[in-house]
Order: sequence, then structure tokens, then C-alpha cells
Amino acid sequence: MKKYSIKGIIVLFSAILIFGCVSIPSSKRRYSIIINPAVTNSFVQSAWLSYTAHIRADMDKYYNNNQEGEYIIPFDVELDARNSMLDFYLRVQKDYRINDEYIEDLLKIRASNLLAEYVFFSFNPGNWINENNFQEEKYREWMDNNMPGHIPLTLARVERID
Repeated sequence: MKKYSIKGIIVLFSAILIFGCVSIPSSKRRYSIIINPAVTNSFVQSAWLSYTAHIRADMDKYYNNNQEGEYIIPFDVELDARNSMLDFYLRVQKDYRINDEYIEDLLKIRASNLLAEYVFFSFNPGNWINENNFQEEKYREWMDNNMPGHIPLTLARVERID
């Protein structure tokens, strides 16, 4: 039976500990992207992934300062995310025949210069402040006249899983 000295055991233990600490990757937050199963077209799924990319990036910033807080999408992030989705859709639509009713509605809303109002009045979680003095009556009137059956949707979301 081989004998080990205390000093040897301590050196071995220290080496294992140091190696283990160095080789463990830094803890990165993990997220899950959930796309509604009703979205079956891969290009439309990719457009919604573009939407979630902005939100995920902002979530990372938020959780860097608030480890245990509850992330609520800020207005500007929601607006940027929807614009990103629309821009992606338009780029892909040039080369492929895709026609998503909801995204096409959003394009019409954006063309009317009311996308910010749409986001603010349709997706406000209750803590957004109307700093831009959006006119809800004007917005609702336009929607009633131009898209009376439109239902605001969010078909993708980001969840923190760690």
C-alpha cells in the first residue's frame, strides 16, 4: 500500500481545485425561445426569432444588474423587436413567397406611422408611461376604420431558464 504525505495530498487537492475552477465556464444565463406552434412557416418563425433576439439581449442587460428581479419588456424594446421582425420579414419576402396575415397587418400599421401607438396601447403591461403623448382616440379610430378585426398578438416569447 502506497503512503501519501499530507503535503502531497494538499498539493493534489489544490491542483484539482484550481484546475476545476479554471475549467468551469463562467455562468451564463440561459433562455428558452418559445414560438407558438401555430406559426408553421419557417420564414415567419425566423421573423419571430428576430423579434425575440432584441428582447433576449435586453433581458441579459437587465439580469446583469437584477439577478432575481422580474423582467418586464420596456416599451422601446418591444417597439424595436417588432420593427426588427418586420424588417426581417421584408428582406425574406423579396426572395420567397410568404404572406403572414398578422405581419402584413403590422406592416400596414407601420406604414400609417402608428406602430409606436399600436405597441403602446396593445402591449402595455401597465407600467409604461405615455411620455410621447400618444393619442389613443386617434389610434383607435384608425384601427376601427382600417383594421376592425385585427387582434394584437405576440407569437413568441423569451423565458429565462436558469
